[in-house]
Amino acid sequence: MADFFEDVTQTPRALSEGSCDLPILYRDASIVGVFWNVDIAPAREVLAGATIEPWPLLGRAVVAIYAWEYRDSSVGSYGEVGLGIQARRKGSSPSLLRLGLDMKAQEDQGIWVVSLPVTTRDAYRAGVEIWGYPKYVTPIETRFHETIHVRLGDELSLEVAPIRGPESVGLPVVTYTEKEGVLLRTVIEVDHRVRWGLGGGTKLEILGSGRTADAAKALGLADKRPNAVFRTDGFRAKLPAGVALGPIRE
Repeated sequence: MADFFEDVTQTPRALSEGSCDLPILYRDASIVGVFWNVDIAPAREVLAGATIEPWPLLGRAVVAIYAWEYRDSSVGSYGEVGLGIQARRKGSSPSLLRLGLDMKAQEDQGIWVVSLPVTTRDAYRAGVEIWGYPKYVTPIETRFHETIHVRLGDELSLEVAPIRGPESVGLPVVTYTEKEGVLLRTVIEVDHRVRWGLGGGTKLEILGSGRTADAAKALGLADKRPNAVFRTDGFRAKLPAGVALGPIRE
């Protein structure tokens, strides 16, 4: 069987300082993802006036926080925390069943990235200039032991109890971002397995103000039990350039 990275050819992309080879390769990392179903009104506020909207699940919005500890990547080692809303293009009707089977199959859906803080300037520069990811540089502490501990500066902390549920193949990560008024969709292929749980024992604490903490609070995540969690300590991925889908504003 061919290795996940065997046939990859990277191409330099010029940045304001230096360059970044695409796709970015993530060879060894850990990730945890925590999902909540929340009131849809605040999520609609986040996407007001956009050509995408929250994708309702039983009338509620699906919001997630992710944390990565990148130990080996083609842009160096760094930490990252992401806050996202599962979204769809207005006027579309993507299938939840197809989403579960193949996250990249439907162009009309993706994760709207609300906030994406990182720990290094190189990761910040590439993310903002190539994809329009809403990044900023700040301290992030992660401990991927049996119990996972994440701290995002003075903004928030996340503790995830041991996850003992079933395993599955990791699904591609599909993101929506805005770059110079254009909606970009990016499909991040992955090569790992993840373990799932129901989120019991997960604790999210808002410690102070900041771009991610303020958004998490506004979306109703504080003091709310999640619906699902997953983790892997064998994260491997390929992050290519995004595809332009048209104007982001109506």
